[in-house]
Amino acid sequence: MPKLVPDTAPQRVIAASNLVNTMGSGLYLTAGVLYFTQAVHLPAAQVGLGLGAAGLVSLVVGIAVGHLADRREARGVYGSWSGRRRPGASCSRTGSGSSS
Repeated sequence: MPKLVPDTAPQRVIAASNLVNTMGSGLYLTAGVLYFTQAVHLPAAQVGLGLGAAGLVSLVVGIAVGHLADRREARGVYGSWSGRRRPGASCSRTGSGSSS
């Protein structure tokens, strides 16, 4: 049976951060589907098509960024791309649906 917990501390930190990121993404996608189908009243097919297109774009961009990381320093590429991802996520949560 393979070990679930890595041996060294840096590997454990990476494994834990990957677990948190994966669980957060899964919760966000699940809540997003419920939001778009129940609150915005979009058809499930349209939500599925949009999420599928976003997944394909993510796959293509991930491959391109992987090649970029191979050519340049991976830490710098990761830092610049993760910094760009955060503002978009916060803007989507503070959209036009709020009322005061």
